[in-house]
Amino acid sequence: MTDKTPADVFDAMHDLMHAYRHRMRAAMQTELTANEMRALMFVGRHPMRTQKELVQHSGADKAQIARMLGTLEEKGWLERLPHPRDARSRCLTLSRAGQAVFERMRERRRGITVQLLQGLSEDEQLLLQGLLERMLGDLAGA
Repeated sequence: MTDKTPADVFDAMHDLMHAYRHRMRAAMQTELTANEMRALMFVGRHPMRTQKELVQHSGADKAQIARMLGTLEEKGWLERLPHPRDARSRCLTLSRAGQAVFERMRERRRGITVQLLQGLSEDEQLLLQGLLERMLGDLAGA
């Protein structure tokens, strides 16, 4: 008999993501916060998305996202461009310097991911990904 509860799965996922974020921050050796890294990764993967879409993706408070985007803009890593179809909205894109930071993050992310998944076979990795996607889908449907 095991002392594990269903909630232990989420504790393990939390611990894994905490360790992953810690390694990413250490690998970047920069003043970027975890939220700034996530925002740059989102904008790098989805250029010309709006601030509202980033808020929806992150689940963070829109005022917090606005402040963070201002900081990234001040650092010269992010630009806000007029939306082509909505004059009230701005689209997010990486500057040349931001693109360089994004590429470094993506490269380091690949290395960390390989290290984290090295103990799993390809089939196990696909199974894990499928299970996590199914759980997210179940949550979205609830």
